[in-house]
Amino acid sequence: MKLFSKLTPLSAALLVILCILVIWGATYPLAMSLPENTFKEPLSSSYNVLNVLFTALAFGGVIITLIFQAQQASQARLEAVERSILEMFQILTSAEFQATKNAAYRVLIAAIRNRDYGEYVASKLFAVEQLPYPRTDAVRQTLCELDPEKQAAVDEQAFEYLERHDRLKLDDMMNFFSMLAQRQSSESIVNHVDFAYDWWRPALLVIAQLQKERKDANKHIQALCKNRLVIDIVAALDLVYGHEPLQEDQAVWAYIASHPLLRDRFMLDARYQN
Repeated sequence: MKLFSKLTPLSAALLVILCILVIWGATYPLAMSLPENTFKEPLSSSYNVLNVLFTALAFGGVIITLIFQAQQASQARLEAVERSILEMFQILTSAEFQATKNAAYRVLIAAIRNRDYGEYVASKLFAVEQLPYPRTDAVRQTLCELDPEKQAAVDEQAFEYLERHDRLKLDDMMNFFSMLAQRQSSESIVNHVDFAYDWWRPALLVIAQLQKERKDANKHIQALCKNRLVIDIVAALDLVYGHEPLQEDQAVWAYIASHPLLRDRFMLDARYQN
């Protein structure tokens, strides 16, 4: 079948017919070299000889049909991948996606710089046992440094609205990565469209590990919350992008503590390293 997939449909059909004619043509000389009366019926008359030929050609027609269907299915899969690449590119370059990405990344950076805020964001990924918003000067200062709009908020209500808006955008990005991780065409898509996963991976792992440890330590969450964990989404994306998935909690924290993007550029909270 791999040989036929490299041929055009017409070439494959001609090859099948040629093989049938060669085998059919070689039947008579072969029969003559065998002991007498080995073949009686098939070659006893011109009618039977032609009947064998047309039967073989009919069987060849079935083979040719299967070849055509296989090539059409392959072409349909290729077109589906191309449509997915185009759709993803349109999403990636849209102004709305850029705004969503920026808002989500602000939340991740704030969680990296302040563990109290990181624990809060991770808890909000569950429907139960959510932590209260950490109303500390350190958290507010971190959020304001990352977003001038929060710094210019006229009151506490406006500030909380902007903070919640960004967290909801992080949910949108996680849903996006979750869908990307589940698509069968993901490997083909990422080879054509760059989602900057190497930037997202370390930041997502901070929230992912906090979420995982919170669920592991809370039986109430284990009983009531069955949504897919971020750590599982990251592990699926790692396979798509060629990273080695981190299996153990200690390995994840060691990766977070030593990653230069988190430690040097985003000023990783020292409490993560302990």
